[in-house]
This record gives sequence, structure tokens and C-alpha cells, in this order.
Amino acid sequence: MTDNPWDVLGIEPGADKKTIKRAYTSKLKQCKPDEDPEGFQRLRAAYDEALAQLEEQPQQRVKLGAEEAPPVQAIEQVTPQNNPPEVLPDITVQPHSEPVQTHVSAPDEGVQQMQAFKKELTELLDNSYRRNQQGAWQLLIEHPACVDMQNRRTASHRVFHAVLDFQKSARAEVTPLDIEILVFLNQHFDWAEDQALEQQVGHPDFYNMTHKEMPEPEVRIEPVGDTSNIANLFIGLTILCALGLIMISL
Repeated sequence: MTDNPWDVLGIEPGADKKTIKRAYTSKLKQCKPDEDPEGFQRLRAAYDEALAQLEEQPQQRVKLGAEEAPPVQAIEQVTPQNNPPEVLPDITVQPHSEPVQTHVSAPDEGVQQMQAFKKELTELLDNSYRRNQQGAWQLLIEHPACVDMQNRRTASHRVFHAVLDFQKSARAEVTPLDIEILVFLNQHFDWAEDQALEQQVGHPDFYNMTHKEMPEPEVRIEPVGDTSNIANLFIGLTILCALGLIMISL
């Protein structure tokens, strides 16, 4: 070095680390790197040299606490090529820029609709009373997720798999889903014509779900009541007819 580091810092030779840092921070305000880069380099070199000399005198070392660290200056730091004995806080001047706004986009409306639809479907199948009411299923298929053409196919497959899982569950043994409900859903979603769904599920399950037919109404033959009155009526009419013919002949 050509300059005496103690003279540049304006302190007595052999000063402790605390005094060196305080002097460096004070001088830093007078020779900022963006205004006086050469002066800053001289100041920084003097600071490093003073610390290096201090390190060579162990008896004069003073441990510097976190509260004694030199304040961070919002100016650009020019680091000399020499290996400094200590890394100072970064005082790099950051270019002015607008704060980055991190925008977290809300879930897509279609995704929200499908989540709500899935919840209603689960609640309907869990309700042992409502799941066999056609009106309850009618309300479900009027959900926006079913009405929306983009989500309709997804909603149809979700209903199919949910109903199929229910039919295979232990709950179906207690309160099975009526065939009328399966026929109603098949007619609405047209599952029997969905080849992609058939490939996903497999033939046996697909056939059992899509080939349900409404049971034929029972034809009950009412038993004929007492026929004695009918016979008596017939006999009476016959007698009347015979008397009528006799009167005509006379």
C-alpha cells in the first residue's frame, strides 16, 4: 500500500476492531462508490489493511457483536481483488424497480363447479333417503357442471363411477339404488353409447350399469265376487222374456 491505512481512516495505529469499523462507516459517507470510486477504493483498502494488521496482533483483537456491525449503506460496493479477511455487509445499489406483484390466480370457474358438483354427488349417495328419489337426482343433473358443455362429459363419468362404487359397496346391501334411478341416469347421460366409458370400466360392470330396464308393472287379476246374484238376475230376465212371448202370442 502507498497510503497509511490509519491516516486514511483517521485513527491511531493499532486501534481496536470496533474503532476501525466505526471510522470506516464514518468515512464511507464522504466517498461513496458512485460519486468517488477511487476514494472508495482507497478507503476500503485502508480498512482491509487495518484489519489485517490487527489480526497479526492477537492481544488487540476485540470480538465485535452483531449490534456493532457497520450499517448497510444503499450504495454500490467495489470489492478489491485481494482476499479480504472479513466479508462486510452487501452495500450494492439496487436499480430502482417496481415491486413484483405476485398474483395468485383463483381456481378456474370450471374447476370450482366440478368440486361443488362432486361434493353434492357424494352427499346424495350418502343420504339413504334421498338417493332413491328421482327428484333429487334431477336437481343434481341441473347443476352448472352438468349444464356446461365443457364439463358435461366429466360430470357424466363422475356420476357413473360414483354410482358404480356405491353399487359395489356394503351400503348397497342395506339400501340399494333403485333400478328406476339407474334407468333415469342412463337415459339422461346416454351411458350406453359412451365407448370411452366402456373401455375405462370394462364390459361386465359397464353392461350391468347400462342395461337396466324398468320392471313390467304387475297385472293383478281381481277375483270375481259371489256369482249367485248374477245367476239369479239371468234367470229373472229369462222368465220375463218368456212371459213377454206368451203375451204376444195371445
